[in-house]
Amino acid sequence: MSTPKVLTVTLEFEMGDRKIHAPRVKAAYEAAVSAAIDAAKSELLDGSVNTVRSRMTWDYRWAETSAQYTDVDVEWSEDEEPEE
Repeated sequence: MSTPKVLTVTLEFEMGDRKIHAPRVKAAYEAAVSAAIDAAKSELLDGSVNTVRSRMTWDYRWAETSAQYTDVDVEWSEDEEPEE
């Protein structure tokens, strides 16, 4: 029996100084979630995605204190079992 796996994708949109109203924020969030679901389903095997959960948080902090990450290419094999 295989172990269920969870893929977590975190997106942060750094906003400018312009006032942004809630309907636009909600629409941007829904568009980002929809695009992420479509992209994941196009890359994963059919039937791989059982459930999608999403949440939106609103956060006020200094954007300059966030960590910056670079893309890293990782080789994945469909047939390998995880090491214990």
